[in-house]
Amino acid sequence: MIYTAGWFAPLFYIFLYLLRPLVLFPASIFSIVGGLAFGAIMGSVLALIGATGGAIVAFLISRRFGEDNFKHKKVLELMNKFETKGFYYVLLLRFLPVVNFDLISYGAGLSKVSLKDFVKATVIGIIPGTLIYNLMGASLVESDKSTMIWVGVLYLIVVVGPIIWKSNIMKRIE
Repeated sequence: MIYTAGWFAPLFYIFLYLLRPLVLFPASIFSIVGGLAFGAIMGSVLALIGATGGAIVAFLISRRFGEDNFKHKKVLELMNKFETKGFYYVLLLRFLPVVNFDLISYGAGLSKVSLKDFVKATVIGIIPGTLIYNLMGASLVESDKSTMIWVGVLYLIVVVGPIIWKSNIMKRIE
């Protein structure tokens, strides 16, 4: 379907990415699809735009509708952390694939983190994962075994590495 959309396909992809946080669909899947549909480079650019836009949507929704509507324990815990070290907390959490992408956005929106700091930390923090997921999607299309192995090693480093060192990363934040 995305191929039949022509020049409209990238805009449609970004639009769907913007709506994604409303249904809590995994951002990683969207990034892989970006690589499949648009290739590693264009898919990464589009995924970065879409993921950042979707994060801003979630941030602004929680900022607008406030704490009374988002009383989930995890969100409130994150909100307290954001109060003291907003930019760094968002940045480091974006590097941890085990922390839900939208939970970070909604939690930051409830806190006093500025939109500017949130966007900067989000863009910087999602670059590694976005690139890896898009390379993964693109390598599936190319069926190049050496590229798949290379992407698998990068995936282990960028995605699994922070999981292993999660406790050390979280101690640095706190």
